[in-house]
Amino acid sequence: MTVPDVSIVIVNHNHRTLIERCFASLYALPDRAAFEVILMDNTPADGTADWISAHYPRVTIRRNTVRRGFAANANAGIGRTAASRYVLLLNPDVVCIAGLLDRLIAFLDGHPQAAIVAPQLHDPDGAIQPNVRRFPRPAVLALRALRIDGLWKSPGVRRYLMHGEGPRTAEVDWVTGAALMVRRAAIQTVGLLDEHYFLYWEDLDWCYRMRQAGWTVHCVPDARAIHILGREGVRRPFSRAGRAQFSGAVRFFRKFGWNAGKAA
Repeated sequence: MTVPDVSIVIVNHNHRTLIERCFASLYALPDRAAFEVILMDNTPADGTADWISAHYPRVTIRRNTVRRGFAANANAGIGRTAASRYVLLLNPDVVCIAGLLDRLIAFLDGHPQAAIVAPQLHDPDGAIQPNVRRFPRPAVLALRALRIDGLWKSPGVRRYLMHGEGPRTAEVDWVTGAALMVRRAAIQTVGLLDEHYFLYWEDLDWCYRMRQAGWTVHCVPDARAIHILGREGVRRPFSRAGRAQFSGAVRFFRKFGWNAGKAA
């Protein structure tokens, strides 16, 4: 059996209506990269796994008997992958655009010190969706949580959001896990995602650890995808996802120090 260039791990949780579009776009890519897909079905009752099995029989499916966090699901999916050079974490609400795989792989092939790369994400209307950041500081997150940044963007907020740094191929501090490609060799040296995060912050934590170990993180805007849903924890701060966002932040700063945002 030929070893694929990239193993794609998709975690499903009540995304039955979105995942059809994701898979259709993925399998319609004209990219030359060979890939395998591992679906972690976190909600077996929504029928997604059965639909995928019927329409995409080559997909490896793992059905959870209990609900697990994103990091735990992603790690389990990575553990079931072949010996590909790269792993792509892909949200089920992402629509792939031609060149996505080939351009991310080409960048990693040409930059051996790069551990993680992300494409430029877009909203469904085509607008650029920010998916790269500088490491945050607690004060910046407080301003955003209180929505003060909508009225006044402090220098710290502008730095965190990378204002003035338009879409370009660049080294960044961290990228969101909605669409994130990682070098397998980097995983082997740094380790998997931290499963103590249930939802959110596991991507930031991973990028932070990669950079601590001497690897780099990049955005490659020539690779593009559409991300349909935003981060619920940002849009609904008092929801379960919002509480996970808060607890994740506390864990991150307790783990790396309250001045971790100065590491950039």
